[in-house]
Amino acid sequence: MRAAVRRRVVAALVALGTLLATQAAAGLPASAASLPLGRRTFVVSMMGGRTGALAVRLATYSFATDGTVTERYWAWRQDAISGKGNVRWTKPPSGYTTAGCTLSCPVRTPYGFQRGVAPHVWTGRWSMGAGDVLAIRWTPAASPERWQLDDGQPGIVGARLLSGTPGTVGWGIGSNAPADRGVAVSDIYGTGAWITGPFAENAYAPTTRHLAIGWSAADYALCPSGRCMQGRQVTGPDRRTWYHSYFAADPAVDGRKVYWNNQTGIVQQLENPSTVCISASGGGHTNALLQALDDDGHFVGFVGVEASLNQRKDGQDIVAAYTMMNPSMLSAIGER
Repeated sequence: MRAAVRRRVVAALVALGTLLATQAAAGLPASAASLPLGRRTFVVSMMGGRTGALAVRLATYSFATDGTVTERYWAWRQDAISGKGNVRWTKPPSGYTTAGCTLSCPVRTPYGFQRGVAPHVWTGRWSMGAGDVLAIRWTPAASPERWQLDDGQPGIVGARLLSGTPGTVGWGIGSNAPADRGVAVSDIYGTGAWITGPFAENAYAPTTRHLAIGWSAADYALCPSGRCMQGRQVTGPDRRTWYHSYFAADPAVDGRKVYWNNQTGIVQQLENPSTVCISASGGGHTNALLQALDDDGHFVGFVGVEASLNQRKDGQDIVAAYTMMNPSMLSAIGER
């Protein structure tokens, strides 16, 4: 059973490229500029597909001046698993814990994103069209993927996905910071930043919710290792009021990868009464993120996806895509 499930997960990774291909594209524009609005590396988050089989993809796009592009990506799809009780492998430990914080808890992550796991790779060709529209034709896909670019904010280029299947959403942030270089959690914590942005979530339901998401370093405590943060709302006599939230990253090991695991206390106590960490039987909400950096390598936000897959049931098979950045920069991705 488990081998069959994993084969479906791998198949889902390949299928997402087709889900995100446009149905109306002609060819790519004729010639590539030096780089897309002068930026070499983009981090992107996207979601698309049909009800009950929505897929999310998190990726780094690396562009070259010869018109080629390489994508390193992770992807998850709602119909990739069946049955129940799958969380011990679909939501595995990332390899990090919140040791030294208020509580020492494992930080979980979507399957395939654990520390040291390599991404999948696609290659393709890119070019720029009128109105700063970037077109990419990936080798597995029949039609181009199209992005609206915006360089109106200093140090970055924002991207908003234009083409794909109905309901497809996607955002990206590009710069000339090295693709494999990240910022330490301690530095992110030190910014004290409030970041926010668009959020699309589907909990195995007929309707996808389109909301906003926000995150503030002030709501967390930095663990002594400097590689993890834990939410401050994990104290008090009634554990149902707790909000479990853990961030972890080590750029020396994982580059721009970031792990985020969260769960409300009332759900946690229903799953495992009297426990003080997100339980292995429920796993909480497991998120995979990539750091967005500006041209100087400074942190400007995250692109991320949630892949909390347990069983094909409302609230048990959740996927989401989102971007969080300084509110003043949201116009770069077509948001206000």
